[in-house]
Amino acid sequence: MCILNEKNSMKTIFCRLLFIFLLAHSNFISAEVVFAPDNSTVLITGSNRGLGLEFSRQYAAAGWNVIATCRSPQTAKELQKLAAQYNQVAVEKMDVTSDSDVEVLSAKYKNQPIDVLLNNAGIYGTLEKQTLGAFDFEELKRVFDVNTIGSLRVSAAFLDNVAASEQKKIISLGGGMGTPTIGGMFGGHYFMKMSKAAHLSAMGTLQADVDDTGIIITMISPGRVDTQLMRDSGWTGKSISAEKSAGLVISLIDKLEPEMKGRLVMYNGMIIPW
Repeated sequence: MCILNEKNSMKTIFCRLLFIFLLAHSNFISAEVVFAPDNSTVLITGSNRGLGLEFSRQYAAAGWNVIATCRSPQTAKELQKLAAQYNQVAVEKMDVTSDSDVEVLSAKYKNQPIDVLLNNAGIYGTLEKQTLGAFDFEELKRVFDVNTIGSLRVSAAFLDNVAASEQKKIISLGGGMGTPTIGGMFGGHYFMKMSKAAHLSAMGTLQADVDDTGIIITMISPGRVDTQLMRDSGWTGKSISAEKSAGLVISLIDKLEPEMKGRLVMYNGMIIPW
């Protein structure tokens, strides 16, 4: 009897250790989310903090199906709380720099129309490494991989989902820094500016390729928002809250017209030439 109890005890300990190991090495363990078929759907990249988290909150509160993606869902505590509050929020692992991550998520949602694809994930890069005389070109690759290639990778992977939806919108955040109008006003910040200039070109070219599908691709500058990205830029002037910026951007997305295809627009609706 004692031997049997000892065996059962060892089995219990083993099962617990196995569960802890699997949890630590899994991407994310969560209940499967069933979306309401009559609700609009948004997919947001970089949803674990800043604007991405605020977009997820506001779209969820408005009753949208939300696919909130980030690199490490298991550490995205605020995003997990949001998913617990709203049953139509799915938290998913997707690193925009990873072909396999994007392919896996694209396959999972193969039959899910996506009304708004919101390319929010972005990094500023380390300022000291993109200053004249101290360039670190490995940092340049890192910034481009997220800001430029990442947006194009995700947009291309979910094109069919967007085309199958009612609203058919792809939104990429930022871009003003990549224009002579804004980026040319001051020196430095090379890698961020270069990545956003290439990002504008990529999204504009993608718009030309999908023009006959009814998809609207628009780049929206959210303004100087009080987020970690803005703090990384060294900006110490006035800024607006993530809550206010997200609300203005969502309102603009709702009102997008076909003439805004391939354009760069400020959060207040002003078109920025590039």
